[in-house]
Amino acid sequence: MKTLVIGAGEVGMNIARTLVTDGQEVTVIERDPDRAEQARAELDALVVEGNGASPRLLKETGVAGFDLLAAVTTIDEVNVIAALSAKSQGVATVVARVRDPDFFEPGQASQTGVMGIDFVIDPDRATAEDIAETIALPGSVSVEYFSEGRLALVELIVGEDSPLIGRPLSERERPQPAYIVAGARAGVPFLARPDTVPEVGDHLILSTARENVREAVAYLVGHVEPIRNVIIFGGGRIGLPLARALEEKNVAVTVLERDAKRSTELAAALGRALVINDEGISRESQEDANVGTAGAFIACAGDDRANLVAALNAKRIGAGLCLATISREEFSPLVDALGLDASFSPRLITAEAILRFVHTKSVKALHFFRTGFEAMEMEVEPGAEIIGMAIGETHGILSHCRVGALLHDDTVEIPRRGTEISEGDRLLVLGEQGTLREIESAFGGGR
Repeated sequence: MKTLVIGAGEVGMNIARTLVTDGQEVTVIERDPDRAEQARAELDALVVEGNGASPRLLKETGVAGFDLLAAVTTIDEVNVIAALSAKSQGVATVVARVRDPDFFEPGQASQTGVMGIDFVIDPDRATAEDIAETIALPGSVSVEYFSEGRLALVELIVGEDSPLIGRPLSERERPQPAYIVAGARAGVPFLARPDTVPEVGDHLILSTARENVREAVAYLVGHVEPIRNVIIFGGGRIGLPLARALEEKNVAVTVLERDAKRSTELAAALGRALVINDEGISRESQEDANVGTAGAFIACAGDDRANLVAALNAKRIGAGLCLATISREEFSPLVDALGLDASFSPRLITAEAILRFVHTKSVKALHFFRTGFEAMEMEVEPGAEIIGMAIGETHGILSHCRVGALLHDDTVEIPRRGTEISEGDRLLVLGEQGTLREIESAFGGGR
């Protein structure tokens, strides 16, 4: 497949890098000379410097010969014009990153078939949805659902009361059908092994059926309580839809917003939430707002540095789950260094959603973890190489990853060594980013 990516920011680079690794032919258009040069240095792709919204430049680039265009600059108008121009010149599939709420139905983070654009996504609303899902599952720091919501992949933090502490995973009790597939310790990721001994503070990635997810997470974390009150730092593009989503889940919400005019707008837009016009970063400001008693503190203002400092202060004064949104990848390592529970990247979430929409036939869904892992839901097509093989006996095909769950005849199974793989099965596979493309061909037909 030939793909044209408009914009070489973090979203565009992530999409381009993933598709290049996938063996696809990629061209990138970037207006900024420095970013264009960086893209040339990092990507095995053709990089064109110029305005991606220019019909003339698109024509010169040979856009009519591309199968896919992804317009992912930070400017809505550029993305929409580029997508519509490409569509008019014969590109089969066009996707765009758009923040304008007029493109979406109420409460939706993405839409298909809008104004002739095949797929549009609002990165901020998508981030708000992901955070709200996490708050709704006590004990988790992120959760993603697969197979039309039947499979859950959860990141959790091992607490002091966890039954996992001090014993190998092979010896743990299994009151719920669930599988620990991977984790991270002090920010260093690892694939789970039978002899892995969890420690307090480890992040673990767990797969299970959706109906078992609450009990499994609560048991493995230790003691958890539902989050009943949340304080949101920043009432902007993420903060407002997040507050609305949490209100719908009957969570008590307080919003700290430094801009007086925006505070008034928030108070009018929200139903029950308390809006406080305050800077919200300093320890004194947070103590005045009773941040220390919050079940969760979510820093989602438009400034990465402010988010990190605010979340750090909230953690220090006793808030429960402390999360921060991070737009720039270089700030991600600070999340672990500062002892925060997790971060959410609107740009990474956008890239993930677009890649889900455009990926190959055998890949039904994918998810990126901040720790460096990716998860794919892969369907075994007729004639696939992997048919008839068993988990643990796949001749090295799955040696660098873990199969977290298997959907067979609409039944969720936690696979064990010897579980046979059949045509039509869906496997939830996790590995380090970039490694899963190596196994994709084994799931496709035509062997």
